[in-house]
Amino acid sequence: MRIAFLTEYENIGGGETNLLNLAKELKKYVDVTLFCNGDIKKAALKRGIEVEDFSINKRWYKGLLIPKYDKKLILKLNTFDIVHSYSINPVALFPFVNSKKVLTIHGFWEKPYGLRAKIIEKITDKVITVSRDVHNITKIKNKTKILLGTEIKNCKNETNKINNEVIISCIGRFQKIKGQDILVKAVAKVSHKIQKKIIVNFIGDVNGSNIEDYKFKDHIISLAKFYENENLKFNFCGFRENVQDYIAKSHFVVIPSRYESFSMVAIESLSCQTPIIAPYIGGLKEIIDSETIGLFFKAENIEDLYNKIIYGINNYTLFDKKKAKERSLYFKIERQGQEYLKIYKELLK
Repeated sequence: MRIAFLTEYENIGGGETNLLNLAKELKKYVDVTLFCNGDIKKAALKRGIEVEDFSINKRWYKGLLIPKYDKKLILKLNTFDIVHSYSINPVALFPFVNSKKVLTIHGFWEKPYGLRAKIIEKITDKVITVSRDVHNITKIKNKTKILLGTEIKNCKNETNKINNEVIISCIGRFQKIKGQDILVKAVAKVSHKIQKKIIVNFIGDVNGSNIEDYKFKDHIISLAKFYENENLKFNFCGFRENVQDYIAKSHFVVIPSRYESFSMVAIESLSCQTPIIAPYIGGLKEIIDSETIGLFFKAENIEDLYNKIIYGINNYTLFDKKKAKERSLYFKIERQGQEYLKIYKELLK
């Protein structure tokens, strides 16, 4: 079996990390080629994944798909058994592809409803959604839900109790939807409530060249400077490959997002046995299944996040590291890989 994965994205976020891990996993059983560019191409080559240069611009206009015919590329794609698009715009090639065609829907921003959904349904053989939340908004008949997975690494949380210092990590790109401003304001309130030093590590940076995202990052830095005090310290760590090192040394990983269709950060945190504080939204509702591994707060509610951080600090011994690790094992990339292989085999009969 030969599989071609397509993505228009060049920077690496949660979905792209998952794609790289999935391609590496499937490579154990079938031939895999990743059509990509930029940082994803570099990362794929490091993992020993076969790559082809690929880029595509926006191909949707008011719910209508603008097909793209590229003779050389189409001929190449037609040599594969499965052509699987991991982002929305490469489906513009699908009308000209004879192979079995699969699309993974990652979130509401791909607008999998209305006229767009009807078009996608006609030109794809199978649509995969990444969480129950995404599955519910995807108005396409030939869909199935497969939760994402990741490489579960040998990572162990190094904190046993909270003494005079609380370490919080927040991992993700700077973008309004990620809600770093919500966290800054919540921990500022916490720092005036408890007599402990709070250290907040922001791991990540701006992906791409979006001016609004750079403005948002500047806003977060300004907020941090405004609220920082003798009990509160913010560290802006930038992109880090050793994210697990930060997670393992943290008392909590806080996910302050306004929306998360899934959350690779949550899985990585559980695999390192680190408690999560996250909004009750999207895929997070399927990941955190017990208060012994994580706490929920109302999305975008600074007061509720503040209360949950205080509760977590005061009840830190109630968190169960063993259960966190056990929960993470369900989200192994091996499980996702086998579920995808089953779909492919069904399509090919």
